[in-house]
Amino acid sequence: MARRGENIYKRKDGRWEGRYIKGRQQNGKIHYGYIYGYKYSEVKHQLILKKYEKQTNHSKNLLPYEGQLLDWSNYWLETFVRPTVKSSTYASYKNKMNVHVLSRIGSIKLQKLTQADIDSMLKKMDKTLKASSIRSIVSVLKNCLSKAVSLKLLIENPCLGLELPKIRRKTVQALSIKDQAKLVQEINTSQKFFSIMLALQTGLRIGEICGLKWEDIDFENNTLGVNRTVLRIQIEDTSGRKTEIVEVTPKSTNSQRKIPISKSLRKKLLELKAISKSDYVISNKHKALEPRTIAYRFQIIRKKIGLENFSFHSLRHTFATRCLEAGGNIATISSLLGHSSTKMTLDCYTNSFFSEERQLVEKLEFV
Repeated sequence: MARRGENIYKRKDGRWEGRYIKGRQQNGKIHYGYIYGYKYSEVKHQLILKKYEKQTNHSKNLLPYEGQLLDWSNYWLETFVRPTVKSSTYASYKNKMNVHVLSRIGSIKLQKLTQADIDSMLKKMDKTLKASSIRSIVSVLKNCLSKAVSLKLLIENPCLGLELPKIRRKTVQALSIKDQAKLVQEINTSQKFFSIMLALQTGLRIGEICGLKWEDIDFENNTLGVNRTVLRIQIEDTSGRKTEIVEVTPKSTNSQRKIPISKSLRKKLLELKAISKSDYVISNKHKALEPRTIAYRFQIIRKKIGLENFSFHSLRHTFATRCLEAGGNIATISSLLGHSSTKMTLDCYTNSFFSEERQLVEKLEFV
């Protein structure tokens, strides 16, 4: 095993092997060089020389830049990110950089930034943030610095080779059939809880429910189209507003999908449409209802019937679990959920297969 921050390994033949970045192939893949020796100190010394040699050669072509990481980050966001991504993605990138990166290391000059600076930042993040959040933040920073490398403002990306925390997947929480029945009984008491029923019977994400319009529903063929999502993003404007509601296309190509609806759901949708005065299925007068309002309504109900440990997203998991229990195959369920791949579905719902696994093993019982 290599020591932290080093690419030096002990081989089975007794020698030490040092690895360094020699260059990059045309497809961007890293091309490594290797150094071998019977002493650790010898290999480490050779690696230091190789790194110095590389820096000396590259620095001849390095463009002068006196700006801080903060300056470069803002330029990168405005010039290369904002024109090419959704407003929600831009807001997410900007927030990650401002809150978690620039507040800590933004004052360091771009060309003085080292992996040690970033590693120190990660140690502080590790005390308060989840591994998945840290990885997401580093991904944005890595993209930011990769652009600086391509423009010859940096010799190499200091994010390469970082030791990132491992993500521990949580067990998916889905409602039991008993708890689901309790929830359905409660949400049937008022039309304002219909969004919860939609989530249970379609597996839609909360933003997709908010963005659902009557034009998306085909009552003749009993299908529901997912064509947009509503979310609240962070902004900066002169009026003092910090956030705003935006309507964007679904998060991926797979997320834009058609879902069959049951006869009972079709009936409830027709009843709601008869009294609706909005283009949106779930609305506040003429406007789309925002996600946090729907989440708040679910919070009221779950506290009332003792389901405090379940979030609104648990309804999506519940839909998937009921599909599994009804004998649905992974490819079909993955398509209904709008997952990017069946692997993602399997990773999310492995624990839901336990009853099926038990039945399979029992069939293999030897007499």
